[in-house]
Amino acid sequence: MKTRRMEKMNENTVVAKGKTKTLYELPDRPGVVSVRSGDEITKNDDPLATQKMDNKAIHATSTTCEIFSLLKAAGIPVAFLERTSPTEFLAPKCKMIQLEVILRRYAVGSYLKRFPNLGKKSGELPHRFHRLMFELFLKTTGGEIRNQYGEVVGNMPNDCLETEREKPVDDPFINNPYADSWELGHPKIPSWEKSSNFTFGINQDEILPDGVTVEMIEELARKTFLVLEGAWAQLGCRLIDFKIEFGIGPNGELLVADVIDNDSWRLRDRNWQELSKQLFRDNADMSQIADKYAIVANLTSRLVIPQQTIVLWRGSKDDKLPEIPVLAGIGNVEVVESGHKAPGACLPSLEEVLATYPEGGVVLALVGKSNGLGPMLSARTSWPVVGVAITAEEHPEDVWSSLSMPSQVPMATIISPKNAVLLALNILAQKNPVAYMYRQYAIEELDK
Repeated sequence: MKTRRMEKMNENTVVAKGKTKTLYELPDRPGVVSVRSGDEITKNDDPLATQKMDNKAIHATSTTCEIFSLLKAAGIPVAFLERTSPTEFLAPKCKMIQLEVILRRYAVGSYLKRFPNLGKKSGELPHRFHRLMFELFLKTTGGEIRNQYGEVVGNMPNDCLETEREKPVDDPFINNPYADSWELGHPKIPSWEKSSNFTFGINQDEILPDGVTVEMIEELARKTFLVLEGAWAQLGCRLIDFKIEFGIGPNGELLVADVIDNDSWRLRDRNWQELSKQLFRDNADMSQIADKYAIVANLTSRLVIPQQTIVLWRGSKDDKLPEIPVLAGIGNVEVVESGHKAPGACLPSLEEVLATYPEGGVVLALVGKSNGLGPMLSARTSWPVVGVAITAEEHPEDVWSSLSMPSQVPMATIISPKNAVLLALNILAQKNPVAYMYRQYAIEELDK
């Protein structure tokens, strides 16, 4: 049964039509499009392999809307406004960038066709990248290469054929995305083989809009992946890799655009069982695939950002506070009460904090000289308490009151207030995907 919105949509202009979705212009909403998903499921860029799957449009829309809502709450700029029906959502109209952006935590899929040396034996865990593997592929259709204005500027040469089918290669691999001129390669042939490198390329500025750099795309893609990786980990799932697209919004901003649904990634549960479109590529039973799509759509509604806090507890208002980054879901509470001089006031204040933040937090006891505060707090809560010996640099002997603890007083001790904040964020990152993104991004950038 069609809704009034769907009937009206049929009268509207089709902006773009893909294999699994259609975009409509809204006459009463300039700069906004409606994205309607279909029930088609595709694989290997082969139209003959396309099938219909019951309720796929609903599951895809649910997944995308929940994922985009999570990313938006995490501070990631996304092309998403609101869901309007079981199979539709509204998004700002974007000028799409002709790139497929892939991030990989594990070496699987087509990556192993290009780098078979990282393959593992049956039963072994796939190779894990400590720093996410970032890759760019140039979007093409039927071998046509289009620039940022939609103009056809070239075609893949006839000798650039797919290995499985005698047709021009689509979506060639960009060997060095940081170069001004992009050399293109075969996405499914080892990089050291001569046939993998095409004698054809394109200049970066023909594809990227003014003001957009590969580095900007990479940073945003990495942070997007890390938010989702941290969120899925809360449910015992592993985000293996994902493929996303970017666009330029109505105000000129770079946005994560298109969709992110169960077609966009490889996702496995704690037992390494596949939950995503990879099942369709592997020719699993369609009813099993439909069940997994329903499960994933349901699970995405549980991907949330908890409300937690870092408590900056000082014995004196003269003690300097460390800087806390502004992150979604992480507040900071400042308490000034001395464990030595006002122990009776400390415990009610602690109880108030515990009552305010049922999803947890970390207490930083920022104390100079003798630390009576940290041990007392540590004995009265299961929250992690970190004693920060803020006068230890000038008076090293002050640290001793934070080191030797009696039984049932599991307080950690750090001298550097900055490192104490990072430890607190590491702890919160086990539950908060935004804290996980913030810390993991910084950790992986050390390997840059």
